[in-house]
Amino acid sequence: MSVFAIPAALALTINLTLCLIVFFNNPRGVVNQVFTLLILSFVSWNIGELIMIHSDFHSTALIGVKVIFAGVFLFPVFFLHFSYVFPQRLTHFLDGWRSILLYIGPVSFLIPFILLLEVDIGRVLKIGSIFYYVFEFKGPLESHILALILSLTGLGCFSWGVVNFILSYRQTKIARERLQILYLLGGIVAMFLIGLILHVTNYFVEFGYSFFFVASLYSLLISIFFALAIVKYRLVDIHFIIRRSIVYSILSGMVLVIYVLFIKNVTDIISRKLETNSLLVEAALVLAVVFLLRPLERRVEEFMDRFFYRDRYLFRLKFFEFNRAVLGILELPVLLRTTVDFVSQALDVDKVAVLILEPEAACYRVSGQKGEWEGLVFPKDSPFISYLKSSKRAVEVEYAKRYASLQPDIQKVIGNGCSLAIPLEGEKGMPGFLLVGQKNSGKSFSIMEIEALEALAPSFALAISRALLSQDLKDQTRQIMQSEKLAAIGEMAASFVHEIRNPLGIILGAVETLHKQVPEAVRREMLDFIREESERINDMLTNFLDFAKPKTPSFRETDLREVLEKTVDLISGAAREQKVEIIPQYPAGKIPLYADPEQIREALVNLELNALEAMPEGGTLKILLFQNPEEGAVIRFSDTGVGIPPGAESKIFDPFFTTKEGGTGLGLAIVFRVVKNHGGAVFVERNDGRGTTFTITLPAAKGIQGCFGAVGPVPGPNKIYTAENAEIAEEVSKE
Repeated sequence: MSVFAIPAALALTINLTLCLIVFFNNPRGVVNQVFTLLILSFVSWNIGELIMIHSDFHSTALIGVKVIFAGVFLFPVFFLHFSYVFPQRLTHFLDGWRSILLYIGPVSFLIPFILLLEVDIGRVLKIGSIFYYVFEFKGPLESHILALILSLTGLGCFSWGVVNFILSYRQTKIARERLQILYLLGGIVAMFLIGLILHVTNYFVEFGYSFFFVASLYSLLISIFFALAIVKYRLVDIHFIIRRSIVYSILSGMVLVIYVLFIKNVTDIISRKLETNSLLVEAALVLAVVFLLRPLERRVEEFMDRFFYRDRYLFRLKFFEFNRAVLGILELPVLLRTTVDFVSQALDVDKVAVLILEPEAACYRVSGQKGEWEGLVFPKDSPFISYLKSSKRAVEVEYAKRYASLQPDIQKVIGNGCSLAIPLEGEKGMPGFLLVGQKNSGKSFSIMEIEALEALAPSFALAISRALLSQDLKDQTRQIMQSEKLAAIGEMAASFVHEIRNPLGIILGAVETLHKQVPEAVRREMLDFIREESERINDMLTNFLDFAKPKTPSFRETDLREVLEKTVDLISGAAREQKVEIIPQYPAGKIPLYADPEQIREALVNLELNALEAMPEGGTLKILLFQNPEEGAVIRFSDTGVGIPPGAESKIFDPFFTTKEGGTGLGLAIVFRVVKNHGGAVFVERNDGRGTTFTITLPAAKGIQGCFGAVGPVPGPNKIYTAENAEIAEEVSKE
């Protein structure tokens, strides 16, 4: 391969790659089809140039020249057609088969011109004696006339296309389309003028063989222009996949250059010295170069990113940090407020709104906003919502105005000063979408800003879905708790009414008896019944009020041993009547505790009375009190009563849970709350024989200091106790 064919080979590689990617991205899209034809006209030029340069005979070089002219004369027609379909269709007359009308005239002149074309192609000895752009028109007069007609037709089509693009630029208000038109129009016009100036200047000045190499580089310049048009300005709807494809095209071109400049010469030298097959050596060197170029792939990608997307690189840093922050927010109001504030600041807009789907109402409503938004309610099956779902990308409102079916919804959006609508697509549909108002500067949104919002959309959609799920779980938990509370209140009310009804029945019976003429002894007995049952009702009400409206603990230095002794004295009379033996075991000295003595006394009395109620026919109640340096004070109540039913241990401290007929279920709940508020813990266990053991742990005086703590572990064996309590400690360890 000649070194002068390198630009044409590189241009062919890039153009063919662009053709394949553009076409197969959307084979049925008219824009993709016509743009593919536009690039193919330059592919024809590249192929013809390669044929011409590598020809050994004049007849073969002539074929290359004809292929070049075919591409050159067809380009203006493709350009005109493209101007009718991009960025928006100027007319529907050319839809379908009618687009052929554009090609009938130029093709009818091109075919006879190609058949009649005769040129005298010369070799350029100074650049390797190859056929190059050195030819002179020959042939019949008809071919000259056809060439003139084709030139004028091409100039007319090109000028017509330029006018169409100018009209499109004036009509569209979409920033992306205006930028695309400016780049495409300015680039093609500039390339056309450069090519025209080069050829006209060479015709009069005759630069010589150096001009021909410049002409070959010109075709490579055109290829780079189309690559830029697609990658940077999104001339057709192709995303980031184009970048990798162009990277491979550039790498392939590098391999080609190295092949021509290095491998071919090295292969000849090695083959002559080793007297081996040059094809094997050439294949080995090509593979080596390919592997050596693999590390360059990432560098080429980074270079392209910096070159094509420098602004986006800097802008994306903001959005990257925001993405990280958003995914950690589970509170929906916080998430929405954070998002609208960020978008407003990053894009310099005063109005941002997030609309979330409400499943029950089957519509999207504004859930978070910055600025005033009015009347924005969209049914989930409305045309506007369907359009957002199908687009899956940012929609410029000015662009959506073209569709008549969207007009009612679009007018609502426009009335609120909206410029962009970004669908937030998730795995399970579209949980919401983002509306962005106009920029404060009055400028349109750049492609970089629109792409940044599109990149943000998936993360934001995921964050919304997670926040909605978290909110649903909280609502369900709240409903369950509310249901449980209502059930508990109902159960408590039924139990409470039942318990009050019994003493009230006794009181009413006693009152009725007193109305009769009864002996003095019976009258006194009835009055005792009334007093006792009234006291019983008063106790139940007191317990209920203590539980419903607990008092705040009043902490002070307290001797736990003294409090416990007083409670035992208080129940000793009732214990003797029930033939219950109380066996107290206390240490000799004080056990200091920072606590509310009244609340501790109430908790201890409740446990002691609970033990007496479990032994109606007598029994034994052991009360152990000792001090543990690690856990503080420990009190253990162990009775020989009926015990608790299996499986009730986990519920026994729940409010209104009771296993006793006539019980309110508040006594043990009060015990649990008092102990917990003192930073301690209370535990229950069934004895091996019969009965139940309750254990209370309370922190030492220096450990509580009025702070509400969490429950602690059950005091177990193998603990180190003070020598003073060795006997009790030994007994606890055995148990």
